Amino acid sequence: MSNQFFRAGNRALEVNPPNADINLGRWGSDWGWVVFCVMAASTVGLLIWSSRLPRGRRTFPYLLAAVLAISTISWYSQASDLGATPIPVQFLHNSALAPDGGYPTRQIWYSRYIDWALTVPLLLLSLLLITGLPLSVIFITLFFSILMIICGLLGALTRTRYKWGYFAFGCAALGYVLYHVFASGLRSARRLDHGFGRAFLAGATLLGVVWPLYALCWALTHGGNVIGVSAEFLWFGILDLISKPVFAFVLLSMLRNCDYGALRLRSGKVTEGKIDDHEQRRGILDKSQEGIGSSPVHHAGGNSADSGPAPPPPAVTTPPSAAAHTMMSPPAVPPV
Repeated sequence: MSNQFFRAGNRALEVNPPNADINLGRWGSDWGWVVFCVMAASTVGLLIWSSRLPRGRRTFPYLLAAVLAISTISWYSQASDLGATPIPVQFLHNSALAPDGGYPTRQIWYSRYIDWALTVPLLLLSLLLITGLPLSVIFITLFFSILMIICGLLGALTRTRYKWGYFAFGCAALGYVLYHVFASGLRSARRLDHGFGRAFLAGATLLGVVWPLYALCWALTHGGNVIGVSAEFLWFGILDLISKPVFAFVLLSMLRNCDYGALRLRSGKVTEGKIDDHEQRRGILDKSQEGIGSSPVHHAGGNSADSGPAPPPPAVTTPPSAAAHTMMSPPAVPPV
């Protein structure tokens, strides 16, 4: 009964009918709403938790909260059957021919690629920031991660066998990214600190296993048309949940006891220093007011009720030699 009610409540495919022959089914849309709810709850939870942290420890929670927020909007679009375009498939496999006798069209979700183009560099940046790698290495690694997603989108929108050229370029870019992550990044993180090394190894291993599975799913869906759109939703949804909410909370839990000062993430602005000083003074004041409400407060140089009048300042005397020199000096004689 509850399952029938849940299915009756999801009217996305009726309001937004599919625009291709091979399209999203009802259970695929239901799964998309499940992923959307998990992403949205993770975003809100992470933002609430990060607001309780000191300002100097909010860098990674904010980065990962941005990742989850972007994925929330992306999965809202996908579950609503929005953000897709029809592209003729290269291989027929178990699909029926189109009404005109040609190969059928399949829904390609460009909204998903927009999500990946924004979130993959942010995920990578949250990992590379806990290393001592130079900015040049970080920038080139982020660039090839974006190039990887663009190649996937171009390949998915290509109707001919030339799509596999884009697939090869994307896989090469993925290999270059993983090389910098495991060859350079892991070694640098271990040199920086043992805690950062453990956190980097856990995050890099998770992404190093999950990201190649995205390429495999692409080859079976947008490339080869082996599995349907709803099964594609199931596969990509599981991978997104692992690489985003699970990755975020695993990385943040392992960075909990690490010293962020070793990463030198401070901007050096005067306002940032003032905010830190204010929070430090406020913390010291809060601690000093705990349990000492009945004890008197002494102010140096203040006008307390128990203290007498302030002693007069010491008299300033002129040294005898200076006074004698002043009195015995003859007046100046004007020139004739």
